[in-house]
Amino acid sequence: MPLHEYEEKKRRQNIDTLNASGACHICGSTARNTRGFSHCLDDENSEQQPRYHYNEMGTSLIPAPQTAPMRSCACFNQSKSDPDYWPYSLRVCEMCIADDCTTGRVRNCGMCGAVACDADCGVEMAECTDNEGWNNMGCLECRRKECFSEIDVFKTATKGPDGRDVPKMTRVCVKCLEQCTPWVRYDFTCRLFKCNTRLVPSDVMERKRFRTFGSSPLNLLPEDGLAAIVDFLPNNDLKSLYLTNCAMCTVSERVAQTRVEAFHHEFPTGPLVVGTRKSPFGGHERKWIRCEGTNDFNIRAPEDGKVWVGILHYLEYIAKEAFYLGFQTDGENGDEDAVCRFMKRQDKFQFSQVYIKDGPNSNSPIVPRPEHFNSSADGVSICSSFILITDASVKVPFAVASSEDMVSGRNRFICRLFCPGSGTKNSNRDSLGSYGILCKSTSEAGTESITWAKKLDIMEGLQREDSVFGLDYNTETRELIVHCSRMNRFHSNEYTLPEMEGDLVFGVEFTAKAACMKGSLMSARRCDEDEWTQFLTYTQNGEPAPAGGPGDLLQGGLDMLGLVRQRRREQDGEDNRDERIRARLDDADEAINMGVMRVRNHVALRMGIRAEPAPVMAPLPDAGDNP
Repeated sequence: MPLHEYEEKKRRQNIDTLNASGACHICGSTARNTRGFSHCLDDENSEQQPRYHYNEMGTSLIPAPQTAPMRSCACFNQSKSDPDYWPYSLRVCEMCIADDCTTGRVRNCGMCGAVACDADCGVEMAECTDNEGWNNMGCLECRRKECFSEIDVFKTATKGPDGRDVPKMTRVCVKCLEQCTPWVRYDFTCRLFKCNTRLVPSDVMERKRFRTFGSSPLNLLPEDGLAAIVDFLPNNDLKSLYLTNCAMCTVSERVAQTRVEAFHHEFPTGPLVVGTRKSPFGGHERKWIRCEGTNDFNIRAPEDGKVWVGILHYLEYIAKEAFYLGFQTDGENGDEDAVCRFMKRQDKFQFSQVYIKDGPNSNSPIVPRPEHFNSSADGVSICSSFILITDASVKVPFAVASSEDMVSGRNRFICRLFCPGSGTKNSNRDSLGSYGILCKSTSEAGTESITWAKKLDIMEGLQREDSVFGLDYNTETRELIVHCSRMNRFHSNEYTLPEMEGDLVFGVEFTAKAACMKGSLMSARRCDEDEWTQFLTYTQNGEPAPAGGPGDLLQGGLDMLGLVRQRRREQDGEDNRDERIRARLDDADEAINMGVMRVRNHVALRMGIRAEPAPVMAPLPDAGDNP
């Protein structure tokens, strides 16, 4: 709906004069302020040069009027050579917009203040209306109304943040509408035939205008400064801000995009798959978020997710599971921001060189692979701290070494190998790979020699699909401490490495069994002394066993079986327990009753249900008792 027919005709006739004088196209004044017209105090008709306001020279006690700024439409001041040139563009002052708030003849957005001279100028605008789409009578023009004040809903004002009555907004631009309603679409088109005017309920926009958008003091800041403030939030709070505050969702999306683009190259490529899968050990379905590693580009929106905030949330979940960060985030004293800080670190561990055996025998020498290993035919994706098997056709065992040598002093690593479908009761408990320290040396002839300074096997677990292990190597004393999981129980071993000439690097090796499992994922990270201490404490207390299946029986490692047997001996009257496990038995009563008995496993049931004691037979007489 344009301006009033007479006013629009008058504006178009005097458009050149109004543009030359810099006046408002509606009222024709260049000095209209918040108190109304004040032409008598202005020197706008003076022919003296240069022109000054009456108080700009500091010679008057009367304060200068607070002149309201002008708003112009998108096609204002366009050159005539522009293909979108329109000679009747609009420039209007703030007072005319305030006077027009109840009629709506000036097309302006009630949130951002954008102005348009007609329906084809600038951003598209939606009209505010009274009812929703199923009970709406159409747009203002289809209702044959002259102005918005003829509709009952616009005859009353709404309460502003300061308690004063504020006229209701008549239009909102599409950009503001998408920002304040990102999840539920409230707008609809006019119900009349061939009318494409977009409508939105007025009560919805008034709530968005004052309660979530206009009342936020952060909204007064520019977007760049606001994004810098929001960037201080951790990932969880950033997601909560996106889901709860409609006015801040675009800023949260911008911050999330910056964070993802800073480290998405450190993760395998997409597509990013979010779903569930049935556990091979029984029980309920488990959430499984993974990267397939088959795309030619890094993870990004919208290919791998609709919004960047969601992609950031999924990558944080993958990092927590892959790098075994749960012991730092979970629990009463857990650090919820540990994953966020880890993802922002710049000194992450990286895999680099790939080695294969030069021969079919196990004692064949290890040589570097000449060509790049990340080709599509190899079926392996190596990026930063991840080694992902993307195709089950990998048959040749291979080893991967870290990109940096061991530094002087303590070198600590925490690694995790996940092989989907392993650890079942029918598995042979074969070796899935190896890990340890590689020694790289160069002979006088220039040939490179690679040997294992210390190599340890990664054995397939029992009722779990992952294997976790940590290394603590001291380069000064050549002492190596290995803390690894084997048969759902963590063991610590100490070794002293022989003195070797060359550079020492951390390395892992995949056997043919692990390399043939599509989706197998190896991840490694460096850790400091505090993280290593937490890792040892967490695993020694029997926490790492997965929950949600029959593996709960072994939640305390195989020590739980000893506790069950000790309890049975106590019930049989053979109380021969010692002080070392007396306190642990008292604390494990509830775990035995609640954990063992609820597992649907015949082995656990046999251990949990106490069998009837066998009859006691009389002792046989000695040989000397016979006559």
